[in-house]
Order: sequence, then structure tokens, then C-alpha cells
Amino acid sequence: MGDPVRVIPEALSVMIQVKVSFDRLSAFLLDDELKDEEVKKLTSQNSDEILKIEKGMFSWNLESIIPNLTDVNLEVQWEQKIAVRKSSLLLAILGEIPKISGTVDVFGTIAYVSQTSWIQSGTVRDNILYGKPMNKNKYKETKKSCALDKDINSFQHGDLTEIGQRGLNLSGGQKQRIQLARAVYSDADIYLLDDPFSAVDATTAAILFHDCVMAALAKKTVIMVTHQVEFLSDVDNILVMDGGRMTQSGSYKDLKVQKS
Repeated sequence: MGDPVRVIPEALSVMIQVKVSFDRLSAFLLDDELKDEEVKKLTSQNSDEILKIEKGMFSWNLESIIPNLTDVNLEVQWEQKIAVRKSSLLLAILGEIPKISGTVDVFGTIAYVSQTSWIQSGTVRDNILYGKPMNKNKYKETKKSCALDKDINSFQHGDLTEIGQRGLNLSGGQKQRIQLARAVYSDADIYLLDDPFSAVDATTAAILFHDCVMAALAKKTVIMVTHQVEFLSDVDNILVMDGGRMTQSGSYKDLKVQKS
């Protein structure tokens, strides 16, 4: 028999951990679902707009007198490429930040690439396809546009290499590119990319921007958080935010003229 003085604290510790996990799970399951009016995801529309926010006000804390985003007015056209420096705008579009007032209308499906890469346990291929059927040409182009060919070719079992908790350890940049490839392969209408180049070097970032964002997603709408100023001249619109407000918007050329 073990020492009861040791067994009791260990058992108590396990019980506490179980209770904490149970409380978190209960809170998640019992939490209110996003209200229908938070973000209206519409299947058809009669204008050139794919996303529209009118007089939007958003706050993580509904009791706070100072919202995180205020007086947000935004119209995004189909196939536009938009650059912004605030991740909170993407979360507002997703409906993750509670909306206090205003309207958010989204026409079509959304693919979101977070700054913190998420990889599931499985093969590289599983992580890219993510349950969708294999289309060899599309899959090949997706890997190429996300600069994954060289990495996959270096893996012992190619794209059938196991990754995740029990598999091959990947670098932050590799995880980010696999996550980006998953989004590209999903063939959504709107892509929300939260600083997708932060985990890669400058050369790879340039490849991802030109081959993925501007080429593979040429027919898609992209709203991208980025701090790489070298890409701003190629996007259609830049949103300048200060203190939770949109203070300026326009092309790189227009904003330079306003600044001068």
C-alpha cells in the first residue's frame, strides 16, 4: 500500500483538475450562441459588395463604456485585397467580438487564418484537405502557392508524414503555411488572414504574398492584417485605424498624397 499521506493529496489534485475542466466545458456548452443579428451571413446579393459594416460598434466587455471598435463603416467589393493593422476588425467580422450596435452583412463563406497556427494530429495531407475530397490539380497548386513543396519533399514520407502531438515537430513557419494551405484549399469566398507572414522570413513572405494572396486568391476577397509595408502598394485598399476608429482608408498612393 502506498503512503496515505501522499495518496490523498495526489487524488485531491486530480479531482480539482477534473472539476476545473468540467466547469470550463460546462461554461462553453451553456454559453449563449451568437445572436443571428451579430453577423448576417447572406447567400446572395444584388450589388458588388461582399461585406458591409454600417455604424458598427464592438466591445469585448459589454459593460465597458469604451468599446474596442467604434463607428466602423466598411464596404468591401468582390475580389478586393484589403490591408489593415488591427486583428480586432477580423474578429468583429467573424462575430467573435460582441456587437453593441450597427450591422454586419457578409455575402458568402469565410476562411480565417489566425496568427497562432492550429495543426491537428494527422498527416500533412489531412491537415490541408481537412475532410474535403482530393482534387490533385487543386492540391498541387495549393501546396505550391503556399511554398510547401520544398518542405514536404524533405519529409521522410512526403505529405503522408504524421505531424501534430505524436508526429514530426514543425517550425512556426511550416505550421503557418500548412494552415494557410488549408484555407486556400477550402475555396471560401472571403479570406481573413491575421498577420500570415509573421512566422516566416522575408523571402518566404514575398512568395506567399505574390503566389498565394495575389495569385491563388486572385478571384477571392482578402482582408489581411500585416505589418509588412512592402506589400501595401499592391493591395486595393488600406484601412488606417487609431484608438478603435477608422481614421483613413484608400490606396497606398492615395494615402501617401494625404500624408504629404
